[in-house]
Amino acid sequence: MKMLGLLGLLASAAVQAQVTLPLPEAYPTLLGVSCGGVNVTSYVTGFDANGYIRGEVYAWTRCGASGRGGGYHAQTYQSWHTIVWDMRQNYKVLPYDNMVPDPAFTATDAYGNSIRNTCSVATDGQPACVASAYIYYAPPTMTPISDTVTVSPVCGQ
Repeated sequence: MKMLGLLGLLASAAVQAQVTLPLPEAYPTLLGVSCGGVNVTSYVTGFDANGYIRGEVYAWTRCGASGRGGGYHAQTYQSWHTIVWDMRQNYKVLPYDNMVPDPAFTATDAYGNSIRNTCSVATDGQPACVASAYIYYAPPTMTPISDTVTVSPVCGQ
């Protein structure tokens, strides 16, 4: 019975579709200021030594005001953060590690989990991308199930 439940769990993980990886709130978590909305772009940059998905997040907003004398002054606020997602799509935001993301990045790990950046146009001089993953096998630390089991004969004992 336990084996059927485990196989059902693995089968359901195998049919998951490509998903956009979740992000924290743009304001105030990623950017401590908002001038009518914060723009967020996310990137995947690879798998780390634990099998977790690593990436970068760029957040920005532009504030404008009329100055005295009729001049218009705009101020752009921006920030970069590093983010790590586990295979269950939980995330942890870290200080920026200065890794420049590649908008065309794709990778697949030993379990068949694939990650990629889906990009279009540009936002504030950066490619507008969304970090996404296709997760086939959720727990990379789980021990594989053996197909065969050897049992010693116990008849007559």
